[in-house]
Amino acid sequence: MILIHRTALRRRVALPKCVLLYDRHVAKLHASTTRFDHESHDPRLKDLDLVGNAFAALRESYATPKHPIILAHGLLGFEELHLVPDPLLVLNLPGLKYWRGITDALAAKNVEVITASVPASGSIEQRADALAVRIEEKAQGKAVNIIAHSMQ
Repeated sequence: MILIHRTALRRRVALPKCVLLYDRHVAKLHASTTRFDHESHDPRLKDLDLVGNAFAALRESYATPKHPIILAHGLLGFEELHLVPDPLLVLNLPGLKYWRGITDALAAKNVEVITASVPASGSIEQRADALAVRIEEKAQGKAVNIIAHSMQ
């Protein structure tokens, strides 16, 4: 869920309709409705829906995406973490995968999943450039759906 306080609105020109606006002095959320009762006449605040309500009803099944899904880890993330160093590969211990379970669940639904490892830290530009390189390497020019978080 995305929360945007009214002070942040001063720097924004347009907001998507799926953004939840929160201002304890301006907006009141009613349990019986998915809309806000607006005391302000700000045109940016009309006809906004709650993000949570748009996706509250789960379906039995979902259509498989047409394009591969790129999973990009967040700040200080990793693709696979080995807690015990094994330079000689003698112990053959499995590593901890960042997207554990998610890649398998998507693959079980015949979704093409690509994990893109980026530097664990760095500027947004450096991490975005690394992500672009990984996508180009792994997707080979195909259109993709990107799922990423905490890239800053």
